Amino acid sequence: MSSQEQYMQNPQQKYQPGLVFFDSFKAGLTFRGSSMQLFAEKHSVKYQNIRFYATGHSNGPRSVAMRNAMIEEVGPELFHTLYRARKSVEAVV
Repeated sequence: MSSQEQYMQNPQQKYQPGLVFFDSFKAGLTFRGSSMQLFAEKHSVKYQNIRFYATGHSNGPRSVAMRNAMIEEVGPELFHTLYRARKSVEAVV
């Protein structure tokens, strides 16, 4: 099974909620020319709650659904690349 097929079955299996997830999402939006404000409006959530969902302060169904939406908004391949790069920077520090 390819990594893309594994992702489609469970998109969060390799991504832990936290600052790395949040930073990767934010960088992906910037790369795509979008913003967290536009994402919040599109998904009918408060701008302030995006960080709450991304960092895993709650792991309920709403938070899981929002993290999936964040990955989809950025694009799974781009998100994976940004997440790995940010994770490797964190490991060095």
